[in-house]
Amino acid sequence: MKILIPTHSIELTGEVQRCLLIAEHQGFEIKNIELGVSPTQYFSLITDNLHSLDIAECQHVEASKDASIELLLDYVGVYTPVQVATLLQSNSRLVSIGVREAHEQFDVWCHLGMNRALSVEPQLQRDFNKTKHLAWLLTCLSLDFPIEDCLVLARAACSVSRETWPNNYRQFPTPVLEDKRLGIQVGWTVEGQELSSPTLEKCSLGLYPVVDSVDWIERLLSLGIKTTQLRIKDPNKQDLEEQVIRAIELGRKYKAQVFINDYWQLAVKHGAYGVHLGQEDIEESNLSALSEANVRLGLSTHGYYELLRIVQVKPSYIALGHIFPTTTKEMPSRPQGLVRLALYQKLIDSIPYSESEIGFPTVAIGGIDQTTAPLVWKCGVSSLAVVRAITLSESPQTVITEFDQIMTARVIESPEKEFTHA
Repeated sequence: MKILIPTHSIELTGEVQRCLLIAEHQGFEIKNIELGVSPTQYFSLITDNLHSLDIAECQHVEASKDASIELLLDYVGVYTPVQVATLLQSNSRLVSIGVREAHEQFDVWCHLGMNRALSVEPQLQRDFNKTKHLAWLLTCLSLDFPIEDCLVLARAACSVSRETWPNNYRQFPTPVLEDKRLGIQVGWTVEGQELSSPTLEKCSLGLYPVVDSVDWIERLLSLGIKTTQLRIKDPNKQDLEEQVIRAIELGRKYKAQVFINDYWQLAVKHGAYGVHLGQEDIEESNLSALSEANVRLGLSTHGYYELLRIVQVKPSYIALGHIFPTTTKEMPSRPQGLVRLALYQKLIDSIPYSESEIGFPTVAIGGIDQTTAPLVWKCGVSSLAVVRAITLSESPQTVITEFDQIMTARVIESPEKEFTHA
């Protein structure tokens, strides 16, 4: 990866180098990232296969007329929420930093045809530094974070010391769930109603097998598993409802925490203990109905933005992944790796969970087996979700015992030094 900086902003080079060193200290691999001078008036990120991401500051070029520019950064902050929402309808490449109305401020952009925004609290507004923000934005893009995570981290990094990766919830902006002015309607919230799910004891999750049949649920619960998930991928499966009903009954019989993946209507109908939803499923669900039914709720996340978005609806636990490559389902994101997992966990450990507790319970998922589990567990997560490690084993009881030994021998130490890749 090459980061090319135009001559009119060459002083940014030192700031980007500083950001890369901070990333390296966290455990990210930066030795293959080079800095250079752009031959154009644009910022460019060029990969080994010569794919180029060209970025322009709107005040420097007539970038809106250049179709090759993939990101247009507006740092002037002259737009109102309604104005920027209108602009995004005709130019989805625009990222507008510091959109203002009265005392409110937002960072706004478009993702897959839908507007997104970060709400910036007054303290974050005062801490803002354009040079630092742009340097972090370029750095995070070079580390292959998606644009929404880059914007979250760049804004948060302006509120920490120059030598620090942001990890505290108070330093981060808040993803906007509903705002008519910005054209944002995620659909998770109900006006005038605060959503929340029943809380869990972090230590109660333990090993968390995810299986595709009620036969596996019964087998695992009989072996002493106390948390499991029924994930049937085919919604047209003939005996789907019967399997859900039986899984819920088995959970009651064994006093276990059985979560139903996706089929929240059946879960509410039959009084399930819990439901697990992926990011792509939340919009199609009814979080109000789940909250009113007192159903525990687990939500999947794949990065900073999604994490900060879902904590606003107060789920019972947060799933983090996928950590390693997995073939059990088609994934919407790349593997997160251990470095990012550790950073997500640090942030989560600073987020209020209940009136008396800080830090949501977390479940790491994706490609975890007995060889990778010790390093994942050292990241501080509350639970390890496994699929093939158990279902493809000749002796599930042996696997359960091996994981129990790993999870009862957590070493309290900082994990970053052992991580060699993102």
